[in-house]
Amino acid sequence: MPHVKYIGSCDKTDSIDRLGLHWKPGQVRNVTAEAAERLLAFSDTWVREKEGVSRRSRTGKPVGLAAEAATVEEPLPVIDLHGMSKEAMIEYAERTYNERLDRRLGEDAVRHRLVGLLAAHHAAA
Repeated sequence: MPHVKYIGSCDKTDSIDRLGLHWKPGQVRNVTAEAAERLLAFSDTWVREKEGVSRRSRTGKPVGLAAEAATVEEPLPVIDLHGMSKEAMIEYAERTYNERLDRRLGEDAVRHRLVGLLAAHHAAA
């Protein structure tokens, strides 16, 4: 496994995606090939260390990239439109979608327009 040396002048936590190691000036680490490839792209900060590295830095397993976090799909909010009054639906449309619904419409018409707003908003997202 490659050895990478930090050549910066102060302590640093790298900002490499899925790595995030804390480095001290002159520190050498045994890293996986994939991690070394990402680190060595920044030649002003890290360099490949020669094979004659001290025994102390060779101990332990090589440090690699962390596993990618699984993306969690957020569930859509459940809104009980049939349980809401006409006034509650009008207020919900104003608060959530910044839409002013006509108060002269009947309850079913307001509900129908609110469903349209929900569909348009979530289709665009």
